Amino acid sequence: MMKLFEKIMMSMRMKSVLFFFLSCMVLSNCVEPFDFETEDFESILVINATITNELKNQQLVLSRTYRFEEDGPLKEQNAEVKILDDHDNEYLFNETSPGIYTSIEAFNAELGKEYRLSIKTENGKSYISAVATLPQESAIDNLYPKRMFNDDDLEGVGILIDSFDPTGNSVYYRYEYEETYRIVASLWVPRDLRDVLIGNETLMIETIEYTPRPIEERVCYNTRVSNEIIITNTTTFTEDRVTEFPVKFINAEDISVADRYSILVRQYVQSREANQFYETLNRFSQSESFFSQVQSGFIAGNIISESNTGENVLGFFDVSSVSSKRIFFDRSDLISDLPQFSPGCDRIIPVLREEETIENYNIRLLGFIQAEEFRFFEEYRNSNPIDGFFAFVRRGCGDCTEFGQSIVPDFWID
Repeated sequence: MMKLFEKIMMSMRMKSVLFFFLSCMVLSNCVEPFDFETEDFESILVINATITNELKNQQLVLSRTYRFEEDGPLKEQNAEVKILDDHDNEYLFNETSPGIYTSIEAFNAELGKEYRLSIKTENGKSYISAVATLPQESAIDNLYPKRMFNDDDLEGVGILIDSFDPTGNSVYYRYEYEETYRIVASLWVPRDLRDVLIGNETLMIETIEYTPRPIEERVCYNTRVSNEIIITNTTTFTEDRVTEFPVKFINAEDISVADRYSILVRQYVQSREANQFYETLNRFSQSESFFSQVQSGFIAGNIISESNTGENVLGFFDVSSVSSKRIFFDRSDLISDLPQFSPGCDRIIPVLREEETIENYNIRLLGFIQAEEFRFFEEYRNSNPIDGFFAFVRRGCGDCTEFGQSIVPDFWID
């Protein structure tokens, strides 16, 4: 969710820049280069804070908005953070990495208790949230993949979810996911080329030799975390039932479904107020057009400054019940007949160019061997420079570490 707040702040900044360029187009006289600097900048505390009914070390993130010319959000460090309940319990947090605060003790939110977030920043300003309570828990009934088309008429795999609360008390749902996928280098070979120096103190010659290629470059894994708002509610339904709700759509040509795929989905049951906040946040993040009817402005949450009631604070203190489920599937289970991801695996064969000397050809050949973007694939024996001695492929075809890491996740099932 932190990445989403960053996206929104970037959207606000990009609209300002777009307005500047549109003005230039109208005036037709913006021809001089310029260094853009943000004016009237307001440093706003950004709070990403959700505690759940899971017994764990709860975590929240503090940062600040940043100027257009800056690289990214500023981490809010050295703050005093705690959560209070109405039974006089205090849960203290330590800063475990810049801007990330983790509770010293594991705890879980409980039904019937009221919770508040309290923050005191390094500059002495204090912030307090409204009271929040834990909503009814609702378990995920079913999580499953389905071959389908999306709204852009692209074919691929939809990740769908079913959920039902017979008490009718859940109503407002938010989803996050963590997807992990396997990558297999289709043109991995067990040997590689490397350049070496041979000779003695008076004469050194650069040549090439074969060397074993690490097996770790053949099969890799990568993980991506959701960075969009995924919400739904059952307020217009006759029962509190979520049916075939699309958590995610994956284009058939996406690398994540090139081999084997897994997704862990977390379902949050949240309050009506939290749902309204995330709905507003979602509308703002999707207003990509400068001429959109969704006007930019400040998004108020349930956290205020005790030091200055007029200060803007971006964020929401949320207490949610959580249910999670993980699934696995192979590409062959659903979409084996559709076009799939390819990094472009045509063979690249360095050959002797017209009027190129053998010395220059050898230098260029060594360049392919040393280059990070290529991997050796095969040798052509009894060949010559005109036809080429060696074939190379792009790194992603022969080395999976272009796209992931070779460490097998603990939860992975083949």
